[in-house]
Amino acid sequence: HPTRDDVVGVDGEDKEMLAAQAKARDSLMRFVKAVQKREKGKRYLLKVKLSEGDDVEHVWLEPVKWNDPGLIGILAVDPVSLKTRKKGDTIAPRPSEVTDWVILSADGTKEGGFTADVIEKRKEKEKE
Repeated sequence: HPTRDDVVGVDGEDKEMLAAQAKARDSLMRFVKAVQKREKGKRYLLKVKLSEGDDVEHVWLEPVKWNDPGLIGILAVDPVSLKTRKKGDTIAPRPSEVTDWVILSADGTKEGGFTADVIEKRKEKEKE
């Protein structure tokens, strides 16, 4: 996006990104269990697919917590094209709407972040 460096455009049919999203959904229970047993000093983020008409955005929720029977989180940024959602909105996504998850530790290590890894790898290639 021309005015936001925190937004990356990706084709909806991008095979590598779709595979990363599938990996995130396949391992979602790992994230759920971690959220249920939160560790001090860790950040728990969930990326979800939101749509409005033909507009689709994948946005991060933080903080994320367990709200039986599912996860609930706060929209961490203002969407670019979605007009009915804004930063601070509470989102309770269905598992099918989850496109990534990440657990960040204070020491800089992370668990998850499958789509983020694809984006970072592409940014590094652009620098070469």
